[in-house]
Amino acid sequence: MTHLFEGVSISLADLLAAKEQRQQRQNVLRNEHHLPLISITINMPGSVKNTVLTRSLCDYAAYELKKSLPIIAEQRVYLPTGPEALLVTTVDAYEAKKQCAALEGGQSFARLLDLDVFTAEGEILSAQASRGLRTCYVCGQPAVYCMREFRHSQAEIQQAVKALFQQFLAEQSRHISAQAEKIAALAVESMLYEVTCTPSPGLVNRVNSGAHKDMDFYTFMTSTAALSGSLERFAQAGLTFSGPLAELLPVLRIIGQAGEDAMFQATQGVNTQKGLIFSLGIVTAVTAFLLARHEFSEEALYQAVAQMTEGMVRRELAGRQDVEEHKLTAGEKLYKLYQIAGIRGEMEQGLPAVRCQSLPQLRHSLKQGLAVNEALIETLLRLMTCVDDTTVMNRHSPEKMRLWVKQQVEPVFAAGGLAKIEGRRQLELMEQNFIAQNVSPGGAADLLAVTWFIYRANQTLGS
Repeated sequence: MTHLFEGVSISLADLLAAKEQRQQRQNVLRNEHHLPLISITINMPGSVKNTVLTRSLCDYAAYELKKSLPIIAEQRVYLPTGPEALLVTTVDAYEAKKQCAALEGGQSFARLLDLDVFTAEGEILSAQASRGLRTCYVCGQPAVYCMREFRHSQAEIQQAVKALFQQFLAEQSRHISAQAEKIAALAVESMLYEVTCTPSPGLVNRVNSGAHKDMDFYTFMTSTAALSGSLERFAQAGLTFSGPLAELLPVLRIIGQAGEDAMFQATQGVNTQKGLIFSLGIVTAVTAFLLARHEFSEEALYQAVAQMTEGMVRRELAGRQDVEEHKLTAGEKLYKLYQIAGIRGEMEQGLPAVRCQSLPQLRHSLKQGLAVNEALIETLLRLMTCVDDTTVMNRHSPEKMRLWVKQQVEPVFAAGGLAKIEGRRQLELMEQNFIAQNVSPGGAADLLAVTWFIYRANQTLGS
């Protein structure tokens, strides 16, 4: 698989020769059409200029300009010194420059673009006059000063450029395909089925709000609606991504942050599904990634999730052990105190709770003739017995999760599950106890949605 930032290293002599050849191509087009000309190149630091991402960004710039300007001729070349595009337009050169400046200033990643406009006579219009001094990728100050004083290391610059390209990839996920819509619809269905199954001890459902005082069933409906667009973007990002899976994760985080903002805006600050954005977002994107390559299967999905998130616990939890406690998140505190990795550990291990526990339980319950609602509840209960649920532990302790919760679940299955009257009675008692004890198994609920998504994806997309 092609690395997104791989390419052939070039020299200064190569760059100078390419600049001369570009000027020759520009002269040919101007002499042929006698019209203003736009030149598109990419400001790519380092010796590697021609990559999957620089080519894609060059194509993006040409596409965007063609939407706002009449273009009568176009030329594109993908050279070792970087991709280039030349566009001939019929509008006044100053109007063309205005549109180029708008494009360069419209998105953070557009700082990587270098858009030059020439008059019909060959005069280049001043870029500084339209957009000011070009800013540094690292600190945002005028780049000329940072270069002159060597303020930033090559590693810092490369990391800043990498982040800009990740922003670019995240933005491209807004162009939703029909296949992305289909995949995302299953993800939305999974979110709705999770909150709809009733009774679900301690959780918001159709009848009550469980152990929650700040949200109800309709809060979840609002939240799910707000997140539907993000799920489409997760799917689209997976469908179009061409690099190693580990490099897709930062792109998903950008999409996920936008989704989280939309959720909080819709719910007026209530955290309904933040954890699910992470887990279901990754699984949705990985499913799309595999489908695009005709490689989708349940086992391939588990392996791809593990591959994408490899090292996450070490980087995001173990690497925070020396941070002062008041600066740690709830999940980071649990790892520091008890070495509990939560959903990060579950994802890094390839979803063992789903693979070995919840999906087999869901299929068994449905095969036994239970309705979807009851099958989902039994699946939720099974997850409660095997998941390190940080939502429970944030309110209580590991002992509460690992002992008390399991003790509550056992009588339901011992009585024959929800196919039996006694099993249903035990579930009612369990729900009362969870509300009284203020226990909300939110981590298990998130994985219930993931379980249903994988079940339905295998059912409808696997063939």
